[in-house]
Amino acid sequence: MHKIILSVGTNFNYEQNAKLVKEKLTEEINEIRFSENLLTEPIGEIKSNGKFLNFLVYGSTEKRVEQLVSILKLIETQCGNTKFLRNEGKIAMDIDLLKYDNQRFHESDWTRDYIVKLMKHFDK
Repeated sequence: MHKIILSVGTNFNYEQNAKLVKEKLTEEINEIRFSENLLTEPIGEIKSNGKFLNFLVYGSTEKRVEQLVSILKLIETQCGNTKFLRNEGKIAMDIDLLKYDNQRFHESDWTRDYIVKLMKHFDK
């Protein structure tokens, strides 16, 4: 089993989108745990009318990295993510693989305040 950490975010229909993605991820990830939710300001080039609801996911999987990333992209789509909505500044769902065993991804995300804060949730 491979240990993983995911970063999840949405900037509208918070409750509905978070509930749906948690259900979908629970079907795919073993020993799954969710951090608390945090509302944050948009970061980077995303034009957004509202804040983001963010949380982290810890768990394990037997899937290879490539398989897992493909599944995460499919879940984003199942949660309503489209290019049209993204162009409008609406992110139905964004799921990023931050860690797979000892391999780290999205290095710049690791220093973001909300990621640092949410990581502490699992240090207990």
